[in-house]
Amino acid sequence: MPNISAPHGPIEYAVEGEGLPLVLICGLGSQMIRWSPEFRQTLVGHGFQVIRFDNRDTGLSRNYADGPTPDLKAVFRLLRSGGTPDLAYRLTDLADDAVLLLDHLGVQRAHILGVSMGGFIAQHLAARHPERVDTLTLVMTSTGNPALPPPSAEAQAFMAKKGGDEAGDEAGAGDLVEQAIANALVICSPAYPPDPARLRARAAAEIERAHLPSGYVRQRAAILADGDRSAMVKGIRAPTLVIHGTADPLIPHQGGEELAALIPGAQLRLIEGMGHEIPEALAAGIAAAVAELAKRPEAAG
Repeated sequence: MPNISAPHGPIEYAVEGEGLPLVLICGLGSQMIRWSPEFRQTLVGHGFQVIRFDNRDTGLSRNYADGPTPDLKAVFRLLRSGGTPDLAYRLTDLADDAVLLLDHLGVQRAHILGVSMGGFIAQHLAARHPERVDTLTLVMTSTGNPALPPPSAEAQAFMAKKGGDEAGDEAGAGDLVEQAIANALVICSPAYPPDPARLRARAAAEIERAHLPSGYVRQRAAILADGDRSAMVKGIRAPTLVIHGTADPLIPHQGGEELAALIPGAQLRLIEGMGHEIPEALAAGIAAAVAELAKRPEAAG
């Protein structure tokens, strides 16, 4: 896969298909290979040129493993006291990375699809660079409003364990795969149980390609520092679709409902029984919804 040489380091990316540019933005700790081939090809079939990339500190893009790993509790305390943590990057930097990629590809405007943390990044992209965004699809994401319902106790426990130390660096590949499967099962869709073989193959491929536990922690620190985007999203003018599962244990569906209420003209699609993932059974329907949004007259830029 190709990469571009950004000022901060390489950005690994891939492009498939021809047609309307559509940028896929990954979530916390996720590599661009997390987007399933079936989902990508369905989008290509809808007439999109699918552009995906590794965020910083994931996959083969620039990582900061040679720098310090933030203490998340210390970052939280500093933010609560009104301080500004010294971090490797902010979510706004990751949004600007997407623009650098569009510039490199000669793409003036694109449709944007962000999931989870990728939805946070997509919000910044639409707010900071409105002239580059034709439509915005936000899946299983939120404004970061601290008044929203928190993750489930089980989801909080797995997040704390995953970001609590660097033990994963010494674990064997087999153990890492089992950990990844266990994590996926915490946030999966109860109405659409995942295929264990697919989960195992995906986890093994991601660990073989790149494994950077400290990158996960740095991304979490950037999320903490980003705070509440409620005021910012009110200024988004791109046609927006918010998709959220009613069974999401990590970002409860109230987060999606608030987003749709705050972004002018946004549409909301709640999916019964969907958790914090895009299940294989729902991928085609979500791709069709993205295509439908792109066909709206106001989506022409």
